[in-house]
Amino acid sequence: MADLEAHGGTVVTEHRVRSAADLPAARAVLFDTDPRTLLDVLGGAVDARLRRALERFRYGNAVAKVDFVLSGPVPWADPEVGRAGTVHLGGTRAEVARAEHEVAAGRHAERPVSLVSDPTVIDTSRRFAVAGGELRPLWTYTHVPAGSDVDVTETVTAHIERYAPGFRDVVVASRAVPGARMAEHNANYVGGDISAGATTMWQMLARPALRVDPYRAAGGVYLCSASTPPGPGVHGMGGWHAARRALRDVFGIRVKAL
Repeated sequence: MADLEAHGGTVVTEHRVRSAADLPAARAVLFDTDPRTLLDVLGGAVDARLRRALERFRYGNAVAKVDFVLSGPVPWADPEVGRAGTVHLGGTRAEVARAEHEVAAGRHAERPVSLVSDPTVIDTSRRFAVAGGELRPLWTYTHVPAGSDVDVTETVTAHIERYAPGFRDVVVASRAVPGARMAEHNANYVGGDISAGATTMWQMLARPALRVDPYRAAGGVYLCSASTPPGPGVHGMGGWHAARRALRDVFGIRVKAL
């Protein structure tokens, strides 16, 4: 943000964009949103053919989140696991396949694939001293069917306990966010889909639609979220490619590819 402001940019928060009238005057606008939100805001500005394609864009299954407050470190059976800031829990290859099959079929898995993140492993400032000890956060998410309204606290707790006997004993408090409520935090998580679109073979090729330029939505308007190539991930490449196209098309500036 500091770099943006140093170059004359302005960051505006708490400003809900519901229609084109809520956007400032600009030569180029980049939407870090899912296709549904872009259509809601732009309305008829998107040509009919692309609009129909975006309306057919499919969303995938969901994740549900559980945040914990712990009185000590996770008691992993293998202490080496505790050195990792993020741990993926799945079990054997067969167990992972079975759990993902259950979710794909619209059912909640008994031992779903889960992610466990302990930020205090690399940032000790996240630990808080209290009378008689200290508290620390732990956040998790687990795979569930799209739109799930199930509280998965017990499922996640039991899953971690499988690999960290005694985990329940260090849990002080917890908060669950069902898949159906994930969009309250980020509107791109439609039905709890944190990938902003189903990651099927077709939708990885045609994301969000089969087009030569998948980023351009209308004149000066570009989609730059995980709903565009190369899809979800902590890489930011959707934004990079969309920005390059906006610079080239609108401002006549060419930027070399990475």
